[in-house]
Amino acid sequence: MQIDELILGKYRLLEFLNSGTFSSVFRAREEMTNRIVAIKALSKEAYPPGRMRYLFTEFQSMSQMSGHPNIVTIYTVEPGKDDYLAWIVMEYVEGKSLHRLMQDGPLGLTDTLNVGLDICRGLKTVHAQNIMHRDIKPQNILLTTDKQAKIADFSIARIFGNTTEFAKTVAGTQRYMAPEQLFGAHDYRADLYATALILYQAVTGQFPFSGENKEIERKKAAGEIEGLDRCPEVLRGFLQKALHRQLAQRYQNAAEMYDELDRIHQAEYAKQASQLIDASSSTTDTGLAEALERYRKTFRLSLDGAERINQNLFFERLRKVEQNKREKLITQLNQHYTQARIYVQKQDYPGVLTELQKANRLCFDDANLLKTVDNLFHQLKNPSTSFPGIPTVEEIVALIRKLPDNESVLLRTQLDNQEPEVKEPTEIDPIQPRIRVARSYRLLIEDPSPEFLLDQVHADLQHPHEHQASRIYQQAQIYEQQKRLRQCYAQYKKLGTFYQKQAAKFVKTSDLELVANCYTRARFAYTVAQKTRVAKKNAKNGGYYYIRLARQLELKRAWTEAGKAYILSAYNYGYAKLTAKVEECHRCATVCYFNAAESAHLSGDLQMAYDFYMLILAIGEKLHAPTKVILETEKLVSEIHIQG
Repeated sequence: MQIDELILGKYRLLEFLNSGTFSSVFRAREEMTNRIVAIKALSKEAYPPGRMRYLFTEFQSMSQMSGHPNIVTIYTVEPGKDDYLAWIVMEYVEGKSLHRLMQDGPLGLTDTLNVGLDICRGLKTVHAQNIMHRDIKPQNILLTTDKQAKIADFSIARIFGNTTEFAKTVAGTQRYMAPEQLFGAHDYRADLYATALILYQAVTGQFPFSGENKEIERKKAAGEIEGLDRCPEVLRGFLQKALHRQLAQRYQNAAEMYDELDRIHQAEYAKQASQLIDASSSTTDTGLAEALERYRKTFRLSLDGAERINQNLFFERLRKVEQNKREKLITQLNQHYTQARIYVQKQDYPGVLTELQKANRLCFDDANLLKTVDNLFHQLKNPSTSFPGIPTVEEIVALIRKLPDNESVLLRTQLDNQEPEVKEPTEIDPIQPRIRVARSYRLLIEDPSPEFLLDQVHADLQHPHEHQASRIYQQAQIYEQQKRLRQCYAQYKKLGTFYQKQAAKFVKTSDLELVANCYTRARFAYTVAQKTRVAKKNAKNGGYYYIRLARQLELKRAWTEAGKAYILSAYNYGYAKLTAKVEECHRCATVCYFNAAESAHLSGDLQMAYDFYMLILAIGEKLHAPTKVILETEKLVSEIHIQG
């Protein structure tokens, strides 16, 4: 055949590509479609009647896998003429073979991993069709212009039937054969061994077994892998297993090998992306998103896969930053408190206040609150403010001299009396329990920001749906950190929609707590997304289901949980501007907590009863007029002894 020759009246030969024992390959153009194809011309001499089965094997093998991105596609087989038995018309891969690319030098780790994953993807499909390639080698791995690998040349492939699992005929390129392929029965795992050989060779530029054929065979059988230290560290464990001398110790199928390569691949992307993210945090460069996208394309990761890894990296960095800030804060606080203790020992109380004020300033972010507390410290440090010290003997004598005569005589008499009078024991009055002052419960009915609340609810994931919601929430935070507000708001809207759908799902299962919880979270997300109307609708639904939950808990006499549910209902109704509903929920909550306080009081736990009473009074401040429960609570609190 000649270049520019038209064969079969429709394929024009454009370029000779290569030739082998059985065939020659040309680049050609299909005249009717102008499609560029590769034509493999099969020599009649290479396929006598006894070898015709190999020819049909290749046809059958390739036709079963047409269209796979990592296998060269066969379009059709045309009958040959003259010296050629047939022409196989195939996909033309416009790039180099792996063999030619490696002649330019070793591949980088990323390219090697990409090629390995491509080969494993192809082999998963090949082996699923009961086909063993038997000749995986660099010459049979073709690379597109963007280095996507495609498996070619199935001329000696073995198709297993229902009753055969092993091939016994030695076939293939000896250098890339597995040990068992040379000495006995072998199966699909021989293709995996060959894949490991070419990956070692690709990343190092050398073969893992040196010497002539017999020496290579001996080293393979003994497992004497050479120069593993030449390989990147992340690949050494993989190659040791993939090239193990014992078949049972290797990867047992293409999916298993693919999964391990994919793990290494993602870890390497995460390592490089992490370095990029860390470097960007110390500069004002705004091209982080573009740089990460370039990395993603280099590693040929899917958009979802890269985003998932990026989310984890961003939040790991945020966690480390927050941890470092906290550790630094604790160190600074300890320094101030240590100095304050030194001042206490010296009775330098103004110095103590100065150190406490410095510690205080480290802990407050609210400017108004900080100003208020600073004013208090300023008043305490006023020169007119005196602090008690340990009186000297002279000061005590001076005080005694100032006493009236009758009190002075009485004091001297008491001091002179060396033997104190022993009194008969008398009946001891019962000691009244002393109750410590309760913490403030106003936080239960305050309105923290929805961003803060979303952060809190996603800190502890207890249900399966919360994990998916957490991923959406994390992506929103990443966009917010990157100042991509439009994407950030869209992600929060997506989170709101997700929780709204979950709420509707849980309504069918009558899980009132989860229904109310999801509607409330939807409200938080829509609020951040600036979707106020939808947020109010979800707040109203949340309030309704929390009331239903509270009434269900009241029937079980679970007063504390019922009170909480009423408070959460009031919180939602407050956002929806349903004032009457808020008032009703607060009244119901006080009744529930009063019942809880009575139960604690009757069981002798006055501290718990007192805490509930204070919670009732905090809620009462929200009511337009005090109720009987509030008035009764005030009376009971006045009768409890508080520690001073």
